[in-house]
Amino acid sequence: MHGPIIQCAPLEVSPAADALPSFCIALPVYNEAAVVEHCIGRIAHFLSDVPTRTAIIAVDDGSKDDSYSVMLQLSQRLPKLIVHQHERNGGYGAANRTLCKLAAELGFEYAIVMDADGTQEPRFIANFFPLMRSGVDFIKATRYRLGGRVEGVPWSRYAVSRFGNLMAQAFMNIPLSDFSNGFRAIRTDKWQQLKTTERAFEVLIEECYYARKFGLTFGEVPYVLTVRKEPGSESKFSYRWNVYLNYLRYVFKR
Repeated sequence: MHGPIIQCAPLEVSPAADALPSFCIALPVYNEAAVVEHCIGRIAHFLSDVPTRTAIIAVDDGSKDDSYSVMLQLSQRLPKLIVHQHERNGGYGAANRTLCKLAAELGFEYAIVMDADGTQEPRFIANFFPLMRSGVDFIKATRYRLGGRVEGVPWSRYAVSRFGNLMAQAFMNIPLSDFSNGFRAIRTDKWQQLKTTERAFEVLIEECYYARKFGLTFGEVPYVLTVRKEPGSESKFSYRWNVYLNYLRYVFKR
């Protein structure tokens, strides 16, 4: 059984509101030296006007470039930025589990997980606020409903992603439309309950599986996914069909 879905249709809701829960922006980082400073700077600028306790927690997952040193230098100028490093690359799943642990230790009520490549504009963070105020446990940003969309993404990537998400929507009995999207807000205490084990991006659908199993409430908010614009930044997500075949283990798991 799963909790009811609560939808939020308006885009770019104003962040100025009362009783907003505390939250951190959780950034898994791997080889993003070309863009991570700009990405974090834009997020920090957005957070400066948000009326609650916030922070940016970045986990460098054993990057082979200068991502970690860039973030360390940036943290000297941005007091809200907390940087942690994995000595070895553990994968997207491991980075998320460390982010969950740090968010809980620092006492944040919610963690909003974003990519560190700048393809998710900080203005869309505000879309989560109404559902966070309502206490929804597991909130996904969606490209496929409520006015969400993709811009500039190659058709081949869009088709594979859309097909995989339609499969999950049809068989998982969870009222979401964008399972493979990492832009999401989760109540920190609930995130700790989701004892994931996947190393790579399959952790996203593994989270959905456990969220359904434990009866979490679900919500969706729209956003617009854009393409990477900076040279030197490459997508870490694989759009090969075998990735979505791995997802099927959770799609049909009961």
